[in-house]
Amino acid sequence: MQTHGNRPTLSGMLLQHVIVFLICVVFPGVVTLIAPATWLTFERSGEAVHCTTRTCMFFVVPFKIQHVDQVTDISDRERAGTTRKEREFGRDTKKVVHADGEGFLQIHGVGDQLVEVSVSPVSLKNVLGKSNEFLSSSKEVSTTIFAIANWKFGALMGGILTSFTLLYIVGYSLGFLQWIVITLKRAVSGLSSSANEHR
Repeated sequence: MQTHGNRPTLSGMLLQHVIVFLICVVFPGVVTLIAPATWLTFERSGEAVHCTTRTCMFFVVPFKIQHVDQVTDISDRERAGTTRKEREFGRDTKKVVHADGEGFLQIHGVGDQLVEVSVSPVSLKNVLGKSNEFLSSSKEVSTTIFAIANWKFGALMGGILTSFTLLYIVGYSLGFLQWIVITLKRAVSGLSSSANEHR
């Protein structure tokens, strides 16, 4: 005798969708919010250089946009990493905890205008060099530079998690389109059947 499993309840289905949403959207969003990516766009207009920074979740969704109308100088600052022994129950253990340092690109404007962007110390000098190269050049009209706050946490982990978000969006979009097609087919077949009945 064949037994059929119980059909999932509405609350069970909702719980599944909430869990998938948390894993595929909320968690990646939090990770890429803590260690965001920033797109720096420099544009030259005559003698003046303008800068717009877009700090993004999921690498492409901006949550913070800053402008410097006339860039006068670009510098950097670093907060050194720290190493300490882990403590348990008030005693030092043999485990060593290393906290990564932080880097910041500072874009100065006229007066006291200052925009600061979090950049991984690993790539801070490279981003600073490219930014100053554009500032001192008179040939380039515009350039866009990518910067990440933390390569291990933001780029590697954030990149993998963002791919889950992309799959989530594609999967639910295809499911929604499929539902629209099925609904339209049912509506058309319903209209045609009612038309045949009236003949």
